[in-house]
Amino acid sequence: SKNSIVSGQVLHSAYTFDKAKLIVREMTDLLVLDLVDKRLVTDQIVLTVGYDIENLKNPEIKKLYKGEITTDHYGRHIPKSSRGTVNLDRQTSSTKLIMDRVTELFDCIVDENLLIRRVNITANHVVDESTVERKDNFEQLNLFTGYKEVEKEKERLIRERKMQETILGIKEKYGKNAIIKGMNLEEGATTLERNKQIGGHKE
Repeated sequence: SKNSIVSGQVLHSAYTFDKAKLIVREMTDLLVLDLVDKRLVTDQIVLTVGYDIENLKNPEIKKLYKGEITTDHYGRHIPKSSRGTVNLDRQTSSTKLIMDRVTELFDCIVDENLLIRRVNITANHVVDESTVERKDNFEQLNLFTGYKEVEKEKERLIRERKMQETILGIKEKYGKNAIIKGMNLEEGATTLERNKQIGGHKE
């Protein structure tokens, strides 16, 4: 829907749990920067992870898998995709907040014994940040949060936003690969390669 932003990737080979988690973190990072670039915020992320057909051909993995089996569009047997939703406690485009929650969600829903082939991340309920009431969302954190903690969190978000804007500015001026993060250099990372493709990660 027009209120969602989707980032999807079919991996060029089957990825292990840890390598797929890296891809999910890279994709989340880019998705959030896209939100910041468009001045948008979200309060819900949906993660869908599709498994490789090799899982059921490999006797070692097959033995460990107790979950549901479905068929792909070629009629081949495949473990059922994992899908989960995380509701954020406010409309946000904070990389840290969204990254932490998506990583937790990945750990929670994905079968660590299975090889992964597809990843989809969707930001739902996406709205223009200017339409979000300026009233302090921090007041909702909870009644027991001290004033100092609330102020610290505000400052952290302001610093993070400045950093996001700086990253976007540099990428715009010097190209998408002008700034890369440590995770983009880990084995199995795909951001650098995706950035070279026309249109980058936007579908």
